[in-house]
Amino acid sequence: MNIVSEAIERRRQKRMAVIGNPVALMRPGPSQPGKVTCIGVESVEIVYDSVNEINPVATEELDILAADFVRPVYLERIPVKVISDSAASGTPNPKAHKRVLAFDRMTAEQRNQLQSFIYSFAYE
Repeated sequence: MNIVSEAIERRRQKRMAVIGNPVALMRPGPSQPGKVTCIGVESVEIVYDSVNEINPVATEELDILAADFVRPVYLERIPVKVISDSAASGTPNPKAHKRVLAFDRMTAEQRNQLQSFIYSFAYE
């Protein structure tokens, strides 16, 4: 049974659940920000409300904002590629969508900020 589950898993790095309420702004993307639900060093999962049932197909940049008791965290203009966009299951909102984005060519500073964010806000 483990062989089947390993064959289905295509990720090289695991995505972890996020604590708190970090917000993601997708550019171009929905006019409303989404909630970061899972994150890893290679990708991020965002749940957002679709506006007028229109799903933008190309998100090129991502901003992530999170409130921390010590300091606010702001990851700015992270280049991304859309992996998937589908209706979010398990939510009471029928307009909720789940978008998975892969991180693209980041600078060293952006990678450090991302790893700091994961260390502060993600858990297995």
